[in-house]
Amino acid sequence: MSASIAVSAPLLDSLVAPATLAERLGTTERSLSEWRIKGRGPKFIRVGRSVRYRPEAVDEWLLSQEYASTSEEVR
Repeated sequence: MSASIAVSAPLLDSLVAPATLAERLGTTERSLSEWRIKGRGPKFIRVGRSVRYRPEAVDEWLLSQEYASTSEEVR
């Protein structure tokens, strides 16, 4: 008898792959990787060796990039 693990299908179905996110943001998968290493990009989920992004985490990160002027940007 095998054990069954309850997995949220809606959550799994909503996760975004790095290739898709990079294309949508107009950047590269390499840039996303560098952002992950430096902690500058959106929060991510690691599934084994694969990386995925929750759309809500991407939205939150995008909104955190909003500035009224370049003098507000602090890096």
